[in-house]
Amino acid sequence: MFTFTDLRGLRFTSPFLAFVGVMLSGQAFAKKEPLEIALKSMAQKGGLSAQIVNLTQNRELLKVNPDQPLNPASSIKLFTAYSALSRLGINYQFKTRIQKSADGSLCVKGGGDPSFVMEDMYLVVEGLKRKGLESYSGKITLDSSAYDEEFYPEDRSDQDSERAYNAPISGLNFNYNTLTAFVSPTEKGKPARFGLDFPFDFVRIEGRVMTGTSTDVTWDKKGKGELEVVTLGGKIAEDADEWHKPFRVRNPSKAFGEALSKMLATAGVTSEKKPSFVEGVCPVEGAVLFEHQSKPLSFIVGLMNKYSNNFIADSLVKALDHEVNRRSGSAAGGLAFIRTEMEKIGIDAGKRGRVMVSGSGLSLDNRMSASDFIKLLKHVHKEKVYLPEMFSSLPIAGMDGTLRRKYKDSAVTNLLRGKTGSLSGVQSLVGVYPNRSGEWIGVSIIVNGGRSIPEAELARFLDSN
Repeated sequence: MFTFTDLRGLRFTSPFLAFVGVMLSGQAFAKKEPLEIALKSMAQKGGLSAQIVNLTQNRELLKVNPDQPLNPASSIKLFTAYSALSRLGINYQFKTRIQKSADGSLCVKGGGDPSFVMEDMYLVVEGLKRKGLESYSGKITLDSSAYDEEFYPEDRSDQDSERAYNAPISGLNFNYNTLTAFVSPTEKGKPARFGLDFPFDFVRIEGRVMTGTSTDVTWDKKGKGELEVVTLGGKIAEDADEWHKPFRVRNPSKAFGEALSKMLATAGVTSEKKPSFVEGVCPVEGAVLFEHQSKPLSFIVGLMNKYSNNFIADSLVKALDHEVNRRSGSAAGGLAFIRTEMEKIGIDAGKRGRVMVSGSGLSLDNRMSASDFIKLLKHVHKEKVYLPEMFSSLPIAGMDGTLRRKYKDSAVTNLLRGKTGSLSGVQSLVGVYPNRSGEWIGVSIIVNGGRSIPEAELARFLDSN
């Protein structure tokens, strides 16, 4: 009599039962996961690429069209982050140098620091005072030559938008090259207070917002020659919190120069004449009066990924070209370097339908597959060198960044870490999940066509693995 023992240890003593045992132990009657069912259904209606693997065991858990190139939106920032960390180093710091010439003028040489904000300007001014700067001629030369003059990457979508996500990429930056308008309620029936977070002379704010019972603030921003005009209208509720709207600044070097001159004046450093600003190159032989260093690159990458900051991403692309090729950094040069780094770890960048024309993801033309991102996660997990920085830079489900409002009160809350991507008709999630056995699960899902990632099914799947 024929005896068969199936994968569960059951013994069968007839040919028919043995056949049944084989079928039961295989996939013929295997119960499909709800996540797999949902993803395959979505794939039939449009573009979908998904792959989930156990990184620790190097074992695939699920796949649906894993090699299909699709637009991943902002998840592409993971390739930018890895390339920057591996080439520039975890502790790389951007430098902003201030020189004083014999004629009393100042020259600011930008290093492309994308994280330079108001607090950094304060530190620069205080540093200059400690170095003995009490006055200057009033002339400030602004050197942004670390990067080229292409403020807006060629493939960036919505080039003309005045919104903050479309800020220009420069070698000299201040407050992410944005400004913010605010509106504060007063008493019902009276005009609200409004203004800007920094009093730039080249920006005028006008209009009127009334305090009422509900909030519906309207806004507009236009450039009129060198003047930028912000117009506000509508209403704000009497009991509402302060309303904010960030905008891009068209001339980042001028914004830096104005901010520096105004903060110098506030600190008591006088100018012989009215401050004036010119674009130029600082003399190579000029003595550096003060050098400001940014926070480490690992911190900056965290800012980029947690909040999906396009400005930082596109700046890092130029920084790579600037540092690798020792020239004014360009988007094209930086992207060429990133594609080379991707190919080194087995990702066919620029081949078989893959396209990478934007390091921030703010483009309709990027194309990568779920398996490409899994290859990156596998490499980072195996290599270990940049694992802490890469994994800790990701938003945490239900807790912070772009995942703060997602996966709340689910099994993966506070556990799943993932870089999200979102454009019109595009959603993506690439990240890692620590299971109960202390193993890392890699997740990569890209959806094109206007549908959403099935969050409930994904959370249950990860919890069961």
